[in-house]
Amino acid sequence: MTNRTSNAQETRRAPSEAGFTLMEALIAMLILMVGLIAITNLMLVAASSNTAANQGTAAATIASQRLEQLKAVPFNDARLNPGGSVTSDVGGFFTSPDDMLPGVGQIHTRWEIVAIDPQVRFIRVRSEGTGALSVSRSRAEFTTLRACTTASLGC
Repeated sequence: MTNRTSNAQETRRAPSEAGFTLMEALIAMLILMVGLIAITNLMLVAASSNTAANQGTAAATIASQRLEQLKAVPFNDARLNPGGSVTSDVGGFFTSPDDMLPGVGQIHTRWEIVAIDPQVRFIRVRSEGTGALSVSRSRAEFTTLRACTTASLGC
């Protein structure tokens, strides 16, 4: 009889060893899903921010290059005639076609030149990504003054 009693006790489990209930398993799965959704959203935001940062860096580089090109032009050159706009395309004062950078996308550049007086030009250059979400997030703008210091030599 002792044998039977010990076998019966061996086959019965203690309540603490019964395993997970269906409700506990469902709650654990729900917590896991909420965590995974949060991480997925974080990854999407990080990818979007990375793209905007890449375009912002490219826009700053291209705007800087365009400004340097305009500073290298002789003061009396027609390319420094007043005109243009950084908010809309004006003939001769924007890049066409847009600069296409592999892995970054298209960068659109505009500039405006204002004659403060006959010997001074104010130059503003703006570059920005062309994507729907990146236009305002990837904008770079540089300004400078260009002066004719030796008018007798034709600047």
